[in-house]
Formats: sequence, structure tokens, C-alpha cells
Amino acid sequence: MGNILKPYYLCITSALFLVALIIYFFSIHKNLEKNILACALFFCLLFSQLFWYNPENNSLIHKIDARIAKLTSFLFITYILFYKKLSGLVLFLYLLLGILTIYAFYRSDYYSTKEWCCDEHLFYHGLLHIAGLFVMLYAFI
Repeated sequence: MGNILKPYYLCITSALFLVALIIYFFSIHKNLEKNILACALFFCLLFSQLFWYNPENNSLIHKIDARIAKLTSFLFITYILFYKKLSGLVLFLYLLLGILTIYAFYRSDYYSTKEWCCDEHLFYHGLLHIAGLFVMLYAFI
């Protein structure tokens, strides 16, 4: 039996990053930090699309995509935790979302070492993209 999920599905889940970019573009509260986040997110989206269109493990585009994704994640997390000053229930929900994101990342990584682009790898990586979208929304809303 073959895979149910296909790698190009992750082009769809990473395309959801456009939602955060659209919210940013229509926001009237822009600043240097949000401009930097939007630029990082644009490149993250671009390289994610390029990679998942033809996902070759350890290819140059894979390495670039991984570095940009990690940098973008770091920038968003740093901005949200130290600039947004979340409190109460909002902070609690953000931390729960962070735990889900970390879980999805590690499960995706685990399954990718077992079998590249297997259903479990693709499922958890897609979940990572979706959770990442919600993390990004905290920065732009």
C-alpha cells in the first residue's frame, strides 16, 4: 500500500503562511520589527514552496529551506515573547501552541529519519506548518 499523503500537500500547508502575510499587509500597525518578520516569512514561504514541490532529502534547497525556517521561527518566537508581552490566558494558549509546534517538529523529524516522506513524516510536518501559522498570527494581530 502506498502513501496516502503526498509531499506536494505540504505546498498547500505552507501556502497558509500567506494568511499571516495578508494580515500583515492590511495592518495599520507596522514597525521595523514586523517588517523584518514579514520579509523572513516571505522567504520562508518561497523556499518551502520550492522545496516541497520536489522534496529531495539533503538537497541544497532542503538545506536553505531548513535554515530559513529555523531563523524565521526564532525571530517570531523572540518577537512574540519579548516584544508582544503576552499575559494571562493569551500567554497560556501561546505556550500550549508552542508545545504542539515543538511536538510536531520532533515527530516530523523522527519519522523522516525512518522513511523520507512517509505518511507520518508528512502529517506531522503539515501539522507543524499549521501550528506555525497560528504562532505567526500572534505577531501580526
